[in-house]
Amino acid sequence: MKIFPLAALDPMRAASALLLAALPFMAGAADLVLRVTGQESLPPKWIQQDGSASTGVCPDILAAISRIEPRIRFTGLDDIRSALVIEQNLRLGNADIACALVSTPLRRHIAIAIPQPLYISRQRLAAAADDTAEINSLDDLARLNALVTTSRGAAYIDQLRARGITVDDSTGSNVTNLRKILAGHGRYFYMNELTLHWLIREQKLQGKVKLVPAILQEDSMFLWVSKKAPPQAAPLLAAAVRKLSDSGELARIYARWSGESGVGPRSD
Repeated sequence: MKIFPLAALDPMRAASALLLAALPFMAGAADLVLRVTGQESLPPKWIQQDGSASTGVCPDILAAISRIEPRIRFTGLDDIRSALVIEQNLRLGNADIACALVSTPLRRHIAIAIPQPLYISRQRLAAAADDTAEINSLDDLARLNALVTTSRGAAYIDQLRARGITVDDSTGSNVTNLRKILAGHGRYFYMNELTLHWLIREQKLQGKVKLVPAILQEDSMFLWVSKKAPPQAAPLLAAAVRKLSDSGELARIYARWSGESGVGPRSD
């Protein structure tokens, strides 16, 4: 199942509208400093190590935006929080932007999605290596009546439960969620494949955990701008993200962390 929440928007028309709205601000714009809240427990989208600056897909995307639009600078890249806190910060104006989140009604209410997606996120299942069930869809997963772990605050939790899937979202630690299936505290771990590949490798769980082949859902990941951010932020960001997409830089950034472009569905 593919879900591209903003597909009804023509990215070119939407970006053009944002640019027109920004014209009064762009002529003599000084540096625009935008506050970011990063997302915890989702490497390599955000990777934070003690004593080091944050790295990952989103820090690379934000650095590329600043290179292509030097008037924009970002702060707070080392402020790593849960998805729930990110939403709260966008709502209150404590953060100006959030990077690579799917579209939800709440997020559309409190923030503006830059029309051009940053990349496509593919949701898959991790299972114990000896699990033999064949799962090709969310309906198959629901029929198994198995307990599925996932990250607290994830946007798709309600969708899974609406399909009749039993979900354990009691923790935001995805390392813990991955190890739960080895300990028998859940049969599957539902997460984007970028993070699953990274965690299995980093935790040295090859041979103990496998990825179920089927892609169960695909989501466009957007850059979000708080409705309380400076009014010139969204148009400037929209223009920069469009340029990065057109030049292929967004695909190259994703490929550096995943080994593939991330710009569309896989063919395998």
